[in-house]
Amino acid sequence: MHLDWPVVGRWQALRLFRKAAALAPDDPAPWYWKIKVGRYLGSADGEALMKSGIFGVFERHADYRDVWAFWEEIYHSPGVLLRAAAILERHAGHPIADLRRAQLLTEAGEYDAAGELAAALISGGRTDGGVWAIRAQAALESGDTAAGLVFYQQALRHAATDSLELLWRQVAPIAWPDEDSSYAHTAPADREEFFRAFWARREPDLLTAPNERVAEHFERLRHARRNFRLRHPQSRFHYSPERRALMSSQNRRVLEALLDFGIVAGIVPGRSRFADEIQAAGVGVDVRDVPEPDSITRYRRYGFDGRGLIYLRYGEPQRRLVDHQAEVEAWDYAVGGSLARLVFARASSDSGSDMVFYPTSRGELHNVAVMLERDATSVAANQDVFVWAAFFRGVLEGEQSVYVGVMADTSAAAVWDDEWIEVGRHVGLAPHVFTLARGPYTVGVDTRHNGKRGRLRATIEVPTLWRGTLALSSLLIGVPVDDSAFGRDEVARAMPGDGRLPRDTSLALYAEIYGLSIDRAGRSLYEVEYRFEPVGGGRAVTLSFDRSVLGGAVVPERILVQPGRIPAGRFRVHLTVRDKVRRRIAQSTYITVELR
Repeated sequence: MHLDWPVVGRWQALRLFRKAAALAPDDPAPWYWKIKVGRYLGSADGEALMKSGIFGVFERHADYRDVWAFWEEIYHSPGVLLRAAAILERHAGHPIADLRRAQLLTEAGEYDAAGELAAALISGGRTDGGVWAIRAQAALESGDTAAGLVFYQQALRHAATDSLELLWRQVAPIAWPDEDSSYAHTAPADREEFFRAFWARREPDLLTAPNERVAEHFERLRHARRNFRLRHPQSRFHYSPERRALMSSQNRRVLEALLDFGIVAGIVPGRSRFADEIQAAGVGVDVRDVPEPDSITRYRRYGFDGRGLIYLRYGEPQRRLVDHQAEVEAWDYAVGGSLARLVFARASSDSGSDMVFYPTSRGELHNVAVMLERDATSVAANQDVFVWAAFFRGVLEGEQSVYVGVMADTSAAAVWDDEWIEVGRHVGLAPHVFTLARGPYTVGVDTRHNGKRGRLRATIEVPTLWRGTLALSSLLIGVPVDDSAFGRDEVARAMPGDGRLPRDTSLALYAEIYGLSIDRAGRSLYEVEYRFEPVGGGRAVTLSFDRSVLGGAVVPERILVQPGRIPAGRFRVHLTVRDKVRRRIAQSTYITVELR
């Protein structure tokens, strides 16, 4: 009853809980309720009570009620982590106590001890995903990348048995909104697939193995935990929009510091789920306008200040400016071709002296919102990648052969379905050929060319070419090796990724026609028209031919254009086929080429 009263009643409740603890020294319940008193009080005094209560519970029980949820609500200094680990050692042999102790040792930076404990648990028969996750984290954060990645693969294989959801806890601070909601509805049996898709989405270089982004994330996690921990998670700032509104009084000192930093006004491409709210924010943007997905701040949810949240997602900024006197920082990142600025400030002592996002314009607010819903590798790609995709019928009904072309010394391409499950990967010289069903996919291409690295991720929609009506494949164009004989693969190999072709050589064009009508003599009669439309306007060049061929399900269509027939310039090229037997028309999609 006293606990539900205002502050005075809660202090009375605390006295009663202390009395109960003295009367029942082995009972964790009074200590548990002491945690709740501290949580109700909030701020530094309340957190001190919570910490004392948590340690009291740990001394008596390693997994009492939801004590570990309260543990996530206090500041985890190395000393606090090690003290909790030492207390849990009294419960050695308890499955939760042992695993939690390994977790605490890892977060305290005691990697050898954590790894040895996790290894001992595995040797003793514990093979659940949580044990492997902690062993992997300890190895990766200590710099033993090779072993850590092996352990992490084991963790993924056993993800269904990760009862404490440690695998998710490791990556939740960088999850995208759709991943956040998807994981909440993922059954344990599907977790391995979820995490493999999670990392596939982030793989920075398809030419190398394993995925560098995994080790990079754990290195960032180690650095952020050491430098950007949220020190006062019980501050009312994290629970109360009204309290955050009071922090807007700090605008002047923030703006004065930014004047000294200079102006960076780049806008990050993309749209956040809060775009409409941001658009309505008006001119006077400040700390209170930072959107939060639910009733508590992201800082409090993940245990990092604003710098830590963004560091986990993007790593070191391109430039970091600090005004120690004003307690303001500006971090500049190159994102999507723009140099974007994020501003952090200690909004006031009431915010717990933690650095929080402090946007001063709608553009900065947009950047915060978008960047908190994405992440990026620090593995730089310093070369543009030019890629084309072409679609043909596959061997089996319903399948399409998808060609992915790129111009590079060597390249790798991968395709993922709409759930980021990999359906194919090829490494070597382009074009890369995949067999795919109709539907949406993401294509990734990584290149090495002239010693530089290129990267591209794009979505494609694979059409069906099995409709039973007249249909065309994509159109290919290139410089043939042999003018007298060329087919699909020969032209695909000759088609440049950037669409640039010499005008003083012969050009081969190739496509396939599906579903042509057949007359009584067993032949297909049709007209083809190749049309070169100048980009930007001008007179088009048209090449037309009448054809009569032996009928079939697939009819190859090809021509050889002699040098000089097409003038120099940039053109949009497409093919039109007119079936003369049933009076039907089909047209290919456009491709853009430049003759030089």
